[in-house]
Amino acid sequence: MEEKALECPVCKSNKAEIAGENVKLSGKFENKEFLTTDLTVLRCVKCGFYMFFDKQAKFTTKEDS
Repeated sequence: MEEKALECPVCKSNKAEIAGENVKLSGKFENKEFLTTDLTVLRCVKCGFYMFFDKQAKFTTKEDS
């Protein structure tokens, strides 16, 4: 799987905090209900945009020196 640096699609910031882990979303589409697999939710520190990732995503921390 290709590795990519985290980038907010709204403000292009690369800083986020974990807003939730093992989150499942549910919904209804054309009279059928669905439930997602476990997701990790990150919230952009700069603009507050929420990003959802499945278990295949890997996260690391990199502190600016």
